Amino acid sequence: MKNFTKYFATLFGIGFISIAPGTFGSLFAIFIWYVFIDLFSNFYFIILFLIVLSVSFYFTDIYLDNYKKKDPSEVIVDEFLGQSIPLLFIVNFNIYEVLIAFVAFRFFDIYKIYPINKIEDLKGSYGVILDDIVAGIYSLIVLMLYKILILL
Repeated sequence: MKNFTKYFATLFGIGFISIAPGTFGSLFAIFIWYVFIDLFSNFYFIILFLIVLSVSFYFTDIYLDNYKKKDPSEVIVDEFLGQSIPLLFIVNFNIYEVLIAFVAFRFFDIYKIYPINKIEDLKGSYGVILDDIVAGIYSLIVLMLYKILILL
């Protein structure tokens, strides 16, 4: 169980990349999203997102307990979840929308503007995951504003 937890929380070890593991977690989310919309449909990516979300708190708490860390940089399942939020609303591949979703999410995840900075202080997996969920929601808002502006 300890090994599975480690692989899940670090997205199969991607989180152990020493430079910018969160960025690689975001890129992994984009890759998985692209594979899903190319081979199946966005609906199945939504199902995957909900499954990962439903078990992430449990496995992240186990990882935090096993390794005695508060918010380890190698735990990037939260980046996968946060980056996935704007991707859920991109039905067909559009490079501009994907780039906006990526840049906006990384911006909010790195700079942690209010209330992300406060949410990060929550204990355990809640602080690890929920700050990225809010960053994902913020990046979704940026993406929606872009979509509205191009329609004008």
